[in-house]
Amino acid sequence: MSTPNIRTIEETDIGIYVWEMPDGRWVGDGEGNWMNIRARKGDRKRIAAMVDAAKAHGITEGRAVFVSGVRPVTDDEYEEQRQRMLFGLTPDPQDSYAQLDELKYGRA
Repeated sequence: MSTPNIRTIEETDIGIYVWEMPDGRWVGDGEGNWMNIRARKGDRKRIAAMVDAAKAHGITEGRAVFVSGVRPVTDDEYEEQRQRMLFGLTPDPQDSYAQLDELKYGRA
């Protein structure tokens, strides 16, 4: 859903591409594992790899959509991040923006 006069500002050109169907749903396996590939925004080679993967799975409609500032994680990484969050730590130790905030405001 778009809101007039409001636009998203991306803080980085690093993220993932996901496969989005015409109705806005992302293609996945039903367990929250979305079809994705790490990439920089506009990386034609990685976008082509997504198109090829979609075709290989019999998907003939939709498109690759960029999601800024995220990365795929394994089930084990997800569980570790959940535990870190419960302990009050930054969930993703690779979250560079959170690391900068911790240094800036003295939180560790």
